[in-house]
Amino acid sequence: MPELPEVETVARDLQRRVTGATIADVEVRWERTVRHPQPPERFVAELGGATIRRVDRRAKSVLIHLADGRVMTVALRMTGALIVADAGDPDDRYARVVFHLTDGRQLRYRDVRKFGRIGLYEGGGLRMSARRRPARRVAETREVYRVGDVFARHGPEPLASSFSAARFAARLERRSARLKSLLLDQSFIVGVGNIYADEALWRSRLHPLRAASSLTPAEVLRLHRAVRAVLRQGVANRGASFSDFVGADGGPGANQERLQVYRRTGEPCLRCGTAVTRIVVGQRSTHFCPRCQPLGASER
Repeated sequence: MPELPEVETVARDLQRRVTGATIADVEVRWERTVRHPQPPERFVAELGGATIRRVDRRAKSVLIHLADGRVMTVALRMTGALIVADAGDPDDRYARVVFHLTDGRQLRYRDVRKFGRIGLYEGGGLRMSARRRPARRVAETREVYRVGDVFARHGPEPLASSFSAARFAARLERRSARLKSLLLDQSFIVGVGNIYADEALWRSRLHPLRAASSLTPAEVLRLHRAVRAVLRQGVANRGASFSDFVGADGGPGANQERLQVYRRTGEPCLRCGTAVTRIVVGQRSTHFCPRCQPLGASER
């Protein structure tokens, strides 16, 4: 599943390529892709003539802001991709929703496995702060709600300037969850998935099964720095492409070539030479160095 760097890459690509473009028509080829509003015919009708003002990201979703204040959210999930196609490009049989632009281009939502979802919402309510807010339950049956409601249960953005080490420590305080599981919890922080959790834990020399409450202040600081560093590296390298991920230009990322521990089972640790170990945590493959990332006897 695309994580923060991959989704950020798509958002930046689209910001350059479709900002200012106007949607002439929308073609929904797989109705379940449309999350809101329903039915899909209403989604199509509401987007006709809409102009794209800017594109950015929240958590693992691309946000397409329209000139009238509404926001379209695109959750790429496992195999989703947003690709800008020029006029005359061959059709794509995996394009589930096609946005026809007035300049002749198409913005195609491509999704082989059909897990992704697109929604159109009123603007407002988006927060990137690390301050804890009471979660609000969002009912799918409500007629209209703001885009902020979609992310009401999401945690803070780890690359935001407000996400300081002190705030990270406050969120970790009294948390008994294992580090790998906690980093994957999108209500704790957003955007971190399997790849970047493993990379951050390796970089900070912390075992994925360490309890969050067991970290020392120095370890918290190391983990905070590591999370931000591996995400920034991923963004700089346009994400990691192992199978389906591509940017809006259809090109793959390069970060998979720079990963230190993820998917390196049995290979020597790049820091100490010990063979990298793979275990399963919460049904997710987890890679670590047993020497560089020891687990205390009490937790073992």
